[in-house]
Amino acid sequence: VAHALFQWILRGLILTFLLKTTLSLNPDDPNVCSHWESYAVTVQESYAHPFDQIYYTRCTDILNWFKCTRHRISYKTAYRRGLRTMYRRRSQCCPGYYESGDYCIPLCTEECVHGRCVSPDTCHCEPGWGGTDCSSG
Repeated sequence: VAHALFQWILRGLILTFLLKTTLSLNPDDPNVCSHWESYAVTVQESYAHPFDQIYYTRCTDILNWFKCTRHRISYKTAYRRGLRTMYRRRSQCCPGYYESGDYCIPLCTEECVHGRCVSPDTCHCEPGWGGTDCSSG
């Protein structure tokens, strides 16, 4: 019983950790994309386990003292481990963005010399500067 309780607590802690790591990004951020992800969970499941039940009936067999052996299949509840596929929504930064804390920041392949990166590979230049990387004065 203590071992089973420990397993349930451990599974709960792992699930909490996974939820926190998958929900760290703001889903309302337009730069956050999400998809459904499947994962396997080990579960304890019950099933009807067949077994051979032996019983005796009265019969005409004199050698066995008028007692005959009979068999019938009966079922008892047994337990086994099984795998169950579960699904969760996974958040990640959209293509062209990278994760920084709770935010998805645009990624510019070339550094914006005199400006800042406002979307993937797009620099917003400071006044008086131009070009794809804001290096032309």
